Amino acid sequence: MAKQEQDREDLLRDGKQMLLRAECVIDDVVVVIGFRSQGQVSVYVGPDPVFQFNSSVELRRVFFNGKRYAAIQGRLCELMRSESSDRVRFSPQAILTNVETEIMANLDSELARIQIAIESPETHWGLAGGEFLDFQSQLSEWLAIVLDNVKIAETPNV
Repeated sequence: MAKQEQDREDLLRDGKQMLLRAECVIDDVVVVIGFRSQGQVSVYVGPDPVFQFNSSVELRRVFFNGKRYAAIQGRLCELMRSESSDRVRFSPQAILTNVETEIMANLDSELARIQIAIESPETHWGLAGGEFLDFQSQLSEWLAIVLDNVKIAETPNV
């Protein structure tokens, strides 16, 4: 992890670890959804929030309100940044239940908005790595599984 943080790159162009990815604009915010080779999914709603899921459709990492969170034993923990010499480390810290509830409510809301966008013929999607119908089908199937039934992973690892 770099010591200097900066705005995210152009994910549609540069997010090649997401083999199939697309972006659209929802309420003036660029939303990018990407699928990795093993079925992991990343959802970027502008630069913040970001939600990352493992191949079992479990939430594993979150960037929300400028803070990093990771799944540890089925709960979200804030990752506190500390620097020592030239290394950056993150230490997990427990968070209050209401913070986790706020993150999960935001996730549910964003996923519902994405579902409306993927079903709307008026929404323009930019695409990389495949065909739109394949992306639409894969995203619709994924949303059907995850919507209103988000499980937090045991570990933040892919």
